[in-house]
Amino acid sequence: MTVAGSTFVQDVGRPLAFTADGLVAVSGHDWRDGVLHDAALIEGHARPDRARIARIDQPEPAQDLSLTIRSFPGQSAPLLRLSLPAGAQGDLDDRLAAELFLPQPLFAALRQDLIDGRAGHLSFAATTNLWLREGNADEEPPVFHLPPEADGRPAQAHGRVHSISWRPLDPAGDPAFVASGQPDQEAEEPEDPVSEQLRRINWSLKQVLIILVFLMLIIALK
Repeated sequence: MTVAGSTFVQDVGRPLAFTADGLVAVSGHDWRDGVLHDAALIEGHARPDRARIARIDQPEPAQDLSLTIRSFPGQSAPLLRLSLPAGAQGDLDDRLAAELFLPQPLFAALRQDLIDGRAGHLSFAATTNLWLREGNADEEPPVFHLPPEADGRPAQAHGRVHSISWRPLDPAGDPAFVASGQPDQEAEEPEDPVSEQLRRINWSLKQVLIILVFLMLIIALK
């Protein structure tokens, strides 16, 4: 695609990573065709990780995006949509939105961990149909471009999420972690040689008693 003398190409194999925080679980319902549906979602803020997002006809890149996470039925791979309202001008940070669509089981797990304080920070990566300026493949950080508006339609891009993870903002606040930052495990008591010997003697006595019981049964049967 050529715009204003510059050529842009798509590289669907190049992932775009994001980090997100400020996550808030939002509960709600809506009615469609007279049927009540769960409309729970998660809201927050996302940022491209070691990359930038710009619009082809506006060179200033965006750093912050509003993030909305929704669920959909099934087990398909999560999806990403980036959009900019039609007619948006100036700074993209207040207008560029990211929508993350997760299969219901994954969304439910994330939402529950968020409520329990185990998902304050989110990371995900996706391959998208965003555009890169031709000849700038080695640009650091890379700048991914939204296409310009067409026929009054908002500028949009889509992608398939291939990795997602989350963690608490403060690992020490997670009940699954101890102060060292390692998973909580029951402390193993140091081995006591005397106790070990007593256990062995106790086991031996039990075996002797079992043998005696069998002998008594044999004698009784005779």
